[in-house]
Amino acid sequence: MASESNSSSSQPPTEVMDDKTSATTISEQTNNSTTTPSSMETPPVISSSDGVPSFPKPTSPRQNTSQSQSQNTGKWAIARIASGFGLQFSSKSSAPNDNSTPSPSASSPSAVLQSVGKGLVDASLGAVKVVQVRARHMVSQNKRRYQEGGFDLDLTYITDNIIAMGFPAGDMSSGLFGYFEGFYRNHMEEVIKFFETHHKDRYKVYNLCSERLYDASLFAGKVASFPFNDHNCPPIHLIPLFCQSAYSWLKEDILNVVVVHCKAGKARTGLMICSLLLFLKFFPTSEECIEYYNQRRCVDGKGLILPSQIRYVSYFERILRDFNGESPPGRRCMLRGFRLHECPYWVRPSLTVSDHNGILFTTRKHPKTKNLMPEDFWIRAPKKGIVVFALPGERGLTELTGDFKIQFHDRQGDFYCWLNTTMMENRVLLQGSDFDDFDKRKLPVPGFKVEIVMIDYDGTIPEKYKSSDKPMLISSNDSSPSYNNPSNSNSARNKDSDENVFSDSDDDDDDQKDDDKSTVSIALPPGKIESEVTTLNKKTQLLSLNSNPTLVKNEADKPKPIPNLNPGDIKAIAADASVFSFGDDEDDLSD
Repeated sequence: MASESNSSSSQPPTEVMDDKTSATTISEQTNNSTTTPSSMETPPVISSSDGVPSFPKPTSPRQNTSQSQSQNTGKWAIARIASGFGLQFSSKSSAPNDNSTPSPSASSPSAVLQSVGKGLVDASLGAVKVVQVRARHMVSQNKRRYQEGGFDLDLTYITDNIIAMGFPAGDMSSGLFGYFEGFYRNHMEEVIKFFETHHKDRYKVYNLCSERLYDASLFAGKVASFPFNDHNCPPIHLIPLFCQSAYSWLKEDILNVVVVHCKAGKARTGLMICSLLLFLKFFPTSEECIEYYNQRRCVDGKGLILPSQIRYVSYFERILRDFNGESPPGRRCMLRGFRLHECPYWVRPSLTVSDHNGILFTTRKHPKTKNLMPEDFWIRAPKKGIVVFALPGERGLTELTGDFKIQFHDRQGDFYCWLNTTMMENRVLLQGSDFDDFDKRKLPVPGFKVEIVMIDYDGTIPEKYKSSDKPMLISSNDSSPSYNNPSNSNSARNKDSDENVFSDSDDDDDDQKDDDKSTVSIALPPGKIESEVTTLNKKTQLLSLNSNPTLVKNEADKPKPIPNLNPGDIKAIAADASVFSFGDDEDDLSD
């Protein structure tokens, strides 16, 4: 017991050793141990009861380890937060260093804020990229996209050598709006990278946009422009020119490809590509070309769907068949008027007739109709469901040559169509489904039809005849609408039959005609000489005017004035429910 008390009492003096003893002890321990870290503190040496000093054994630094763990825990917490933004801390900052203390910059607040800021920027860029991809897929809608080799483009291989794609936007040469379109459309840099990767020096781009252009040097100058407006048809001569240009490029090398685009890369692009497929004889008919294109370009098969654009592909099929692929000259015609069949009372549209150069005629600006409501200048016929429009006392609405557009403006929705005088007959009956945007009207009109009446025109008073595939009809009618002024009635009677626009008679009411009214129709087979036509015309005038031959001869020699009717006269005619005859047998198509 005494020895234990002595040893216990001698502990404090033993702990406080002189400098020499402690230094000697520490140096010996350092020489004998090879695993003790330099940063480790040496515990005090406790002597045993027998006076033999016991050398200390290396122990783990618990205090320092706990401190470093607390520091690392804080760093790991920040690392976990920053990792949510796409950042990673360096492992060197958390790993212990035997030779040096941790760098203060790695754990300083400025470094942490810098890392968090970088994470926010990277996260923002990633979010923008996700939104951009979704926007591009949303804009491309039902079109097939090219998603291979790291590319995601609104682009489709129609054939191995014909490519359809959306507009390559994102370059300032396309204008400010075209630059911002690069966010949700094909970006110019990605498009160039794609073609330089897959078709280097083997591609040529065809731009169909009239509203968007870009620097041709971006595609090494291999760009051709064939512009026309969106949701419309091109000038018909533009289609053969495009096909010949594309064919010339394709035949230079078997690896060459043509790239066709408009803004969305669907409708206008489809019109030209379908025409090119016809030109290259991929398919014999326009219907097969359109069906093939629709299935290749769109997942739902709805690519080229506008009736007018489909009509122009069929026009080009006729050009290849009947005109040896050369664009025919425009046929000069005079538009006489319109008949609406199966037309309910709420459909009374205003009219605009235009071509690629501008507006030719519109009821909103014509002096005889601009002050009238559409209900006033559409004239109801006795036959139920038919209304007619023409300008009384005038040769016609406007002169037409080649391509023209007829647009109907109605409160329930506008609809329109493109036609070509060379590719159509003088009288055409169009269904409602033949008009663009007719299916978008608020109220459906089942059975609705539009009859377009034209005649050939050479700048003089036109002769009335039907289309060339039917016998020519020369008709005269001594009945005319009764205007407000009785004197106008006599002048209307003496008009040449070529100028007769209105008629009170209809073929369905032949039994109800007055006895003093007579109608003579003489049918001539096509190919008769002009002298016979002139003789029959004079005989017809003689019967209709009930006058002597001398009077008829004198009247024929004089130029016939056209009565100038004001808007009030048109309203009066409409109130009388007069019927347009246009100088032809209207019931051939009315029935």
